[in-house]
Parts: sequence; structure tokens; C-alpha cells
Amino acid sequence: MRLEGTIFKAGEVPKRLFKIVSGTVRETRKKTYHDLTNGDFVALVEYLLQIPVEEDVIALEETELVEVNWEDEFLNILDKVYSLREIISQTSVDVENIVLDDFQFEEVNLDEYLDQIEALLTLSAGELPDDKDEAVKLIESLEEDKLITKVNLVKKFVEKFPSEEIGAKMLIETAAKVYIVLGDKYIAKALLKKVLFLFSNSPSYCLEAVKTLESIYREEGNIMWRKYRKIAKVLEARLRGNY
Repeated sequence: MRLEGTIFKAGEVPKRLFKIVSGTVRETRKKTYHDLTNGDFVALVEYLLQIPVEEDVIALEETELVEVNWEDEFLNILDKVYSLREIISQTSVDVENIVLDDFQFEEVNLDEYLDQIEALLTLSAGELPDDKDEAVKLIESLEEDKLITKVNLVKKFVEKFPSEEIGAKMLIETAAKVYIVLGDKYIAKALLKKVLFLFSNSPSYCLEAVKTLESIYREEGNIMWRKYRKIAKVLEARLRGNY
């Protein structure tokens, strides 16, 4: 569709996801505006979090929009969320608390949840060494009876060494152990979804995370496994060079 002017009014919760084909759209958060152009998604964060936009979202010129499906735009959505982290961190939206859950984004305080569990188990995660290799050795040396401590240290590792892809590997392996040993689907899913956010430019790790998510949802009888299977096929096509 083509339009000029207001797309979403202040206080409105976006119910449809639009992608810009041509033109310019302006979003405003905390009185700071950000202009979107070709390939960008309109009010993406507000749509994913299902929260109201702060100010009118406006097409500054005649703009062509197309309504899209999240399944078809999975990779692009991840890339956009990742690239917008710095911009959104300066606004009222708390990106660090966003968790990809059933492909609806919701605010979940995973850190507080893990801290409470760790306190109950009287385990102390402590601090990671500044050296990456030493940090990896520390994490890998932990026994299974300190699995929650390992979860906390893996989380700290990806925060401290965000560019190290071994972080994605540890997130996936730790999620699998949490699910198998503790049977905690919540932590397992949250760790796997961190892979999708933090390592969206590593399709091989994203594929492994998505396949594990598919397996978890399938085992618990949640029909969401079908959607993750579809996403896995998209990632597999991208890795083959057919996407």
C-alpha cells in the first residue's frame, strides 16, 4: 500500500508488521527521531513487544509499505533487532530484557530468575577471568551439580566477550544440559534464544539453536515446533547458498 502521513498513532499497539519498499518513515522515542528507509520494518520493537508507540509514526513522503509475516522475514528481523540495539538502548525500550519466546517478544528478567535459583542452591558464580581462554577453562571445568552456576558464567561470558563465537557454542551446549538434567524448559529456551539475538550473523549456530528449540517444543507437545522447523529450513537454505 502507498500512503503519506500517520501510520501508527501515539499510544497505538501495532497489530501488523510492515516493511518499507520505498519512501521514508520517522519513528520518535523520548523526543529523539529515527528515520527508516527501504528494507526497514515500521515500529518493529513495538510490534514485537506489543507495546504502544510513544509518538505518531509518520511517512514523511509518499511511502510504499508491504505487510509481512515474521516467519518469512525471520533472518531480516534478527538482523534489524541486532543493528538497532544501540539506538534503542538510548530510548525507553529495554532491549536487554527481550526474549524471543514463541516468536512473540516479551520482557522476562532471566538474570533475576537465575540469581534466585542460584541462591537457593547456595552456589556462587563469581567473576570470570579477563583472559578468554582462562574463562573458557573455568566454565568447562564445572561439574554437572553446578549447572546453574555454569549458566550464569556462560551468560557473563557472552556479555564480556560478545564477539567470541565460542559463546554461542556454550549457550547451546548449556541449554541442552539444563533441559536434559534439570528439565528446565524456561532457562533452556532463553539461552537458545540468546543465540538468535547475539549471534544472528552466524547462521550455523542459529540453525543449531533453532533445531534444539524445535526439539524442545516437539517433546512438550507445543505446536510451535512446526514454526521452528520452518525457520530451520530457511537457515539451511541460506547455508547452502540458496537463500
